[in-house]
Amino acid sequence: MEDVIMAEKVTGYSATQIALHWAVVVLVTFQFLAHNAIEVSWTSYVNDELPPRGNAVLAYMHVTAGLLILGLALCRLYLRITRGAPAPPQNEPRFFKLISEGVHGMIYLLLLALPASGAVAWFMGVRPAAEIHGLLEKLLLFLIAAHIAGALFQHLVRRSDVMMRMFEPEHSSKPAWKKSA
Repeated sequence: MEDVIMAEKVTGYSATQIALHWAVVVLVTFQFLAHNAIEVSWTSYVNDELPPRGNAVLAYMHVTAGLLILGLALCRLYLRITRGAPAPPQNEPRFFKLISEGVHGMIYLLLLALPASGAVAWFMGVRPAAEIHGLLEKLLLFLIAAHIAGALFQHLVRRSDVMMRMFEPEHSSKPAWKKSA
């Protein structure tokens, strides 16, 4: 109950929450760019072969970035629970709120599940974990696309400033003319 009350008082994300968001964006982007290297290295690993020289470095960078994503996602969740997050715009239809909450919740879940499944696959050699990791990766790509589309829809169609919350710390969702009230 206290978290709900706290979340209602928060008018924007903190600078730390915004920095964590963008750090995760950069790391997830890297993960997709280094994807082929980890796949080639994984195939070499399970076949008891040495991976190609350049792939091994990228593969270990992929593993390290995955563990960083896990740590940063846990920090983000901690801040979301303890500090709260701004409420959606008051005129937001319930359907949009449900979609937003669902997409955000699934992204958080995947930011935890992907590094966990990848670590189990990589460090323990568990093939089903690698297969699950691949499926979760595709789901995360879909949800990221939905997240970006939702932010652009809010900004360009609904003309809300929801998207700007991730660029300006403590940015209120109230129109400028209502901020002084």
